[in-house]
Amino acid sequence: MSPKKYRKQLFELGIEGMEIDVSTIDDAMETLNQLNEFKKVLSKMRYNVRADIRNIRLNYMGKLQEIDRTSGEKQGLFRKKKSVSQIVKEKKKITKERNITIATYDVVENTIDDYLDQIEQSEYYIKNSIQRRVG
Repeated sequence: MSPKKYRKQLFELGIEGMEIDVSTIDDAMETLNQLNEFKKVLSKMRYNVRADIRNIRLNYMGKLQEIDRTSGEKQGLFRKKKSVSQIVKEKKKITKERNITIATYDVVENTIDDYLDQIEQSEYYIKNSIQRRVG
């Protein structure tokens, strides 16, 4: 899945504008349940993002290996071998492309991690609030 779709899913979850309501124990428990649901969804999303990153790395690793494999073959009109600088240039281009692609997924993963951290902090706050009321 593309990073845009992940960002859209994050937006549709509605975590950003959520308010923590601990005015009553029932409200606090309901909020806690909502946070647990968000946590499950975010954990699945993070797993999928990491799987996508692994697939991207494997794809680009294959491209780099293909360059290594074809480096000894004669190519072009005059059947010349690729020069070492040409091979290095191609590898750098592919590596740069891979890093840019992965960076967009890293941004999504960092956002998910930030949300999970905020949920952990909120859960701690809610649990303490419930504990103070119960005794």
